[in-house]
Amino acid sequence: MIILPVERRLNWSHPPIVLIGIILLNILVFFLYQSGDTERYIKAITAYNESGYLEDEWPHYQTYLEQQGDIEQLEELRSYHEDDMIFPVATAVVTDRGFYKYLEANGPSLFYPSFYYEWVDRRSEINEQIDSISSVRFGVKPNDLSVIDLFMYQFLHGDFMHLMGNMMFLMICGFVVEAVLGHLPFLGLYLLGGIVAGISHAAVDFTSEQPLVGASGSLSAVMAMYLIVYRWQTIRFFYWFYLIVGYFRAPAMILLPVYIGKELISFYTDPDSNVAFMAHAGGFVAGALSVGALALIRPELLKFEYIETPEDDTEPYRQQLAEIYAAIEKYRFDTAQHRIEQAIATYGEEFELLLLQYNLLKLRRNKTWLVSLKKVLRYEGTSDEELIRQRDIWADIRPYLKHIDSETLAICGSNFSHLEDLSFSEEIFSLLKKRNAKSSELSRVATSLAKAHSRQNRADKQQYYVSVAEQLAMGA
Repeated sequence: MIILPVERRLNWSHPPIVLIGIILLNILVFFLYQSGDTERYIKAITAYNESGYLEDEWPHYQTYLEQQGDIEQLEELRSYHEDDMIFPVATAVVTDRGFYKYLEANGPSLFYPSFYYEWVDRRSEINEQIDSISSVRFGVKPNDLSVIDLFMYQFLHGDFMHLMGNMMFLMICGFVVEAVLGHLPFLGLYLLGGIVAGISHAAVDFTSEQPLVGASGSLSAVMAMYLIVYRWQTIRFFYWFYLIVGYFRAPAMILLPVYIGKELISFYTDPDSNVAFMAHAGGFVAGALSVGALALIRPELLKFEYIETPEDDTEPYRQQLAEIYAAIEKYRFDTAQHRIEQAIATYGEEFELLLLQYNLLKLRRNKTWLVSLKKVLRYEGTSDEELIRQRDIWADIRPYLKHIDSETLAICGSNFSHLEDLSFSEEIFSLLKKRNAKSSELSRVATSLAKAHSRQNRADKQQYYVSVAEQLAMGA
């Protein structure tokens, strides 16, 4: 599940110089530095396989894993080895930095002297190749923390999608925070959030050798700063839960414990995940506390007027929407209705305005509500989200269908043909047939259904509705 604050659009009158610099640096590091990781990795694995050291190290690696209590990995690798699947076994052995240290410390007693002196130089070269991989060299390693790694890991990523996801969310949230904090404070708190996130991740298990990379801890800090600068103001959030997407409004700081709680719950319920939940939680806490402390110690640095200034200079429509939502939240429904009518008069019958009007009137279920309902159902050129809203309204008003004219039903049925589920459109077509609706109305829905079934490769249904449309066109 994704929940992002999206109260304001990017405003180039307050250019996010530091934010853009951070994003560009992450991209450059990934493509100019991390792009060589695959070559380094393959070179190390190839050299190890060619050396033949696996045959000598494998018995000792089994002993090492038993001593570490990692029985699950041991059993998995044994099954690979028994099936002659050598590559995953060799990969596990050569990339285990703890095992290499174990061999360095115990090598003279584990290997024959003649083999050991040849092994120690060659194996050191292979290990240097592994250590040159970006995540190993600069990732946060809980058992080997360093100040440099706590800075550098924030600019490294596991793969392209990891990079793009973090940078997209950072751009969405970061420009507001930088505009309020200023360039240098934003940079400082961004890096501080990443450092605390890295330490939080390491604190879970200081014996772990698994390196952590990514800007998600720093991003979590920025998201928390976003909420804190808005405090208890009601702002807009975007949510994405599997196939369900949309927006909602809520007081900003209410979401902070939700963010932190989600990461903590995930940490305890999904211990085998590769996601650094505690790094995210640490980033949220660091971002909230740091910007809160800055507001107390140096309040003059924070430019709250940026978020307090309405965006009506650049987008009056959004400002009017904000005023409508504010009136609804304060239960001033008559005021909200009046402002909706003003907005419709100014901007036309936008779907969001019609939907707000319908929701305000549906408690009364009077003639005015019916007029509003028809306008919502007749709205064409809708997005997928708007079609789903229309479908939900249709399901809710079935007892009132006798009050809906056939022309409105035909438009609605044609709209619903763009949904994946065509049962709603077919239901309307059947209803129009029972009403003995006009041929033009029936033909409109039949033609739309024929096209929809064609898109879904349902030849029999397509042919049926094509035939119906042709008969209607001939006046049958």
